[in-house]
Parts: sequence; C-alpha cells; structure tokens
Amino acid sequence: MTGLDERIVRALRENADRPVDAERLLTAAVNGGRARRRRRRAVLGAALGVAVALGAGGVVLRTPSAAPPTPAVTPSPAVVTPPRATGVPGAAARPELVGTDAGVLHYGVDPAVAEVVAWRSATGVESMRLDLGGGRQAMVVVAADAFVAETGDPAQLRDVGVGRLSTGTADDDRAPSGRPDYASLYRGLAHRLDQVTNGWVLRWQPVPGLYARVATTGDTAAEARRAATALRFDEARRCVAPIRLTALPPGARITECDVSARTLAWPRVQTSSGRSTPTPMPVVPADETSVTLRIALSGDATLPVRLDHSPTMGEERNTANRTIGGRPVFDMGDFWHVLGIPHTLLSMGWENRWERSPTLAEVTTVIGGLQVADDLGEAATWE
Repeated sequence: MTGLDERIVRALRENADRPVDAERLLTAAVNGGRARRRRRRAVLGAALGVAVALGAGGVVLRTPSAAPPTPAVTPSPAVVTPPRATGVPGAAARPELVGTDAGVLHYGVDPAVAEVVAWRSATGVESMRLDLGGGRQAMVVVAADAFVAETGDPAQLRDVGVGRLSTGTADDDRAPSGRPDYASLYRGLAHRLDQVTNGWVLRWQPVPGLYARVATTGDTAAEARRAATALRFDEARRCVAPIRLTALPPGARITECDVSARTLAWPRVQTSSGRSTPTPMPVVPADETSVTLRIALSGDATLPVRLDHSPTMGEERNTANRTIGGRPVFDMGDFWHVLGIPHTLLSMGWENRWERSPTLAEVTTVIGGLQVADDLGEAATWE
C-alpha cells in the first residue's frame, strides 16, 4: 500500500463511529488510478490529493421535494449540459432506474441556480459536480441504495468520505445484509465537514427508495440547501461526452460514463512531513476536459477508454507503431494510445491485473467506431 492509500484509509477509519471496511470500498478507485498512473507516467503524470475527513454536528433542514416549484428566475436560454433525455422518466417516478443505464442521468439541475461541470453514470449510482458561483461548489450523488450512495462515487469517497453511523452497537449499525445501515443517515440532516473544507453534507430521500447526498463548500448549511433544491428529479439527462463509441465487441456494453467538462478542485488537507495542516486549498476551476467510458467485455473483462484534454497539454511524444481504424496508434501490447488529436491524450487498455487483457480484435472494433468531437473544450458542441 502506498503512502496515499494509507492516508485515505486512515482518514476514513479515524472519522467513523463504526468500523468500515475502507480498503474494500476504495479498491476500485485506487486500483484504477494506480494502474493508470503507471501507464501514463511518460505522457502526463498524475497527482492525487489527500482525503478530507468528516466532522461532527448536525442541523435539521427542510427536506427538498422531488420536484421543487418553478423558480422565479427564468432559466437561461443557453444550451445546458448534459442535455435532456427525451421520453425517459426521472428518478422521482422510477427510482429503481438510477444507475442502470450509463447513458442516462435520471435527474437534472436548475440552470438558474448552478452550472453542471461534471457528470457520471455508473452501475447503481449517478453523480454530478456543480458550480454554485462565488467559489462555491457541490458534489451530488444519487442512488437507489443508501450504501451505494455513500460508497459508489470515487470522487466523493476520496474527498468527503462515508457518513458516520449512530453511537449504538455494531449490530445496531448493520442492515440484515450485514452491510452498514447508512439508510438511517438520510433524514434531511446537514452535517459540517472538517474545518479545512469548511463545508456541509446533506442527505435525504426525495421519494421513498431514492437516496440523495449533496456535499458543498461554504460557511453555512444554506449552500447545501440551495444545491439540494436545485436538483430536478422529475426529468432525465443524457451522459453526453466528447467521444462516442459507435461499435462494441460482441456481448460488450458501456457500464460507466464519467465526464468532466470543467475541473473544480475540492479543498484538501495539505500534508508535509507526515503532518496534516488545516489550510484550505482554493477552489480553482481548470480549463480541462476528462472522460472515462468503461466497457464491460465478455469473460469478466473491462476496457476503460479515457480522454484527457487541455489547451496547455504538450504535443504527443510517442510515435505510432500501428494504424487501427485509420487512426495512428501507439501499441504497448495491452495498452493503446490513439495519437493525432491536438492537446489530447486518448488511451485504452488493461488496468485490472485480476482480469484478462482486452484483445487486439476487441480494441480494433472500439477504435474503428471511435468518434471525437471537433471542440473538446466546449460541451455544448458534443451533441
């Protein structure tokens, strides 16, 4: 385990009232990032921060409704991303659909209140990151299961962590399945995060069977309430991305769509010489685009397709050693970099050592059907 892993696990363990198997919860997020760093070190490098631990204290808030009244402010006529998914029911009507289709998010956001800068739909969970203006931001997670809402989104698991359970016995904090009973947390309470983040996390059930969690930066719980009331559970949105996979290998399907149209840095604890200093890092937007489309292949294998784009990114230093689907490709045997896209790293390949490596035939099919948007930095053009 690396120093980063130890800090994350320690942060989660030291700030939970009940034992939580943090290593198991973090395995998927950590393994993927660790493998990707090894593959990309020569091209990009990577940097991860330190987890932020949860604090104590709670304030009772009025639970937001599934579909709040129409705001007095008329929404901007500008194109809002992600776009509407016509004919798809929202989470309020069909909570069991949340996290069942990687191409859909079963809720939206009032554009008069917040700007959606990142969105993710994966198995069992759907999440967004919102820009509230004034240097404030919010992370939203929605799921049909409270345990998944607490643990199913890597960004929130890293930056905010899991919730505290009651002060009862270990048996009191366990659901019949043996998992922590996080459903008891979803009562419309807002809890303060640590003093570094100076933010709040609010949990509630918009409708029975639907769990929503909002973490915000801000001095009071008002920011969490404002972000929560901006959510629209009576509509659905498409998980649009600057790349499209129009061809998949036989039996394959896309299980995750993770898009950041703009990056917002969550405040982190600064660590030096093994000591944590309670100094907040600024919430700074970055003009970067990142995408992960994860493909489930036959035989319990996965093929993550990742794109990173930034106007400041240097030109590709690798040279093509193969042409696939008419595109120049740097073939590393079990990892493939698609070249020729300015200021962009587009790659796919084997990241989980417990799975089989994708075959060249499977990769050829995916690259052959790959479509890339003309403007990778403008989400409104990704239709």
